[in-house]
Amino acid sequence: MKKTLIIIASLALGAAASQAAVLCTTTFNRTGTSLDTVTVSTVSDAGLSTSTSIASENFSKSSAGSDLLASGSIPASVFSPNSNVGNNQNNTWSVSFTFTNDGSQDMLISSIDLSMIGFNGSGAAQNAGGGVANNNYVGGADGNLNKPVNITLGMSEQENQTLAYNGATSTNTSTGSWNGVHTGSYEYGDVLLKAGESMTLTVTASKNEAYGSGCFIGLTGIQINGEVVPEPATASLGLLGLAALMMRRRRL
Repeated sequence: MKKTLIIIASLALGAAASQAAVLCTTTFNRTGTSLDTVTVSTVSDAGLSTSTSIASENFSKSSAGSDLLASGSIPASVFSPNSNVGNNQNNTWSVSFTFTNDGSQDMLISSIDLSMIGFNGSGAAQNAGGGVANNNYVGGADGNLNKPVNITLGMSEQENQTLAYNGATSTNTSTGSWNGVHTGSYEYGDVLLKAGESMTLTVTASKNEAYGSGCFIGLTGIQINGEVVPEPATASLGLLGLAALMMRRRRL
């Protein structure tokens, strides 16, 4: 019985110390064609925050200017850099966000989800015409209906990770759909973000080697996943409670 209680206690402590959850979600609202028309909204129960706007020094693209594409029916929720990253001109765009742990407890970052959507130069949701065969792209479709774009995520003091997203938002060769948002998950080995400290995430879009025709792509959301590290006092109380339970069982 004593051995069983020890095993149960260990499992209980492990579960208490590892409660994976969504630490924050970040979304966008754009009303025009410039950076100062974009507002950033971050929701977090854990105390993780970022700026409510995108500063010019945190955004760049290789094509001329720093404008966004806001024509056509592009939803306001899409952060839409006006740069064709699908063609052979090897255009790129990049944007950085600094997240700060405003809580009183440390956090462990286990993964980050980026949600992206493709569109064309006329501001319409990207169709699938002239695509390439699926190669396990994020949001990939069967057949030659994929317009892959590389999305690289950088994190402070961590190696860059790249996923290939299908820029096509449907399997229709003539029309696309604004419901075709594709979400990819970037996995990390529990990166520690201490209370009061910050980390910078950089999202970069670039050409995928399998596709040489046009495709624009925009960012619609960032989700940071992980856990809040229990305070030492909380863990100690848990140990005391379990010890008391084991002593009571021994007396019985």
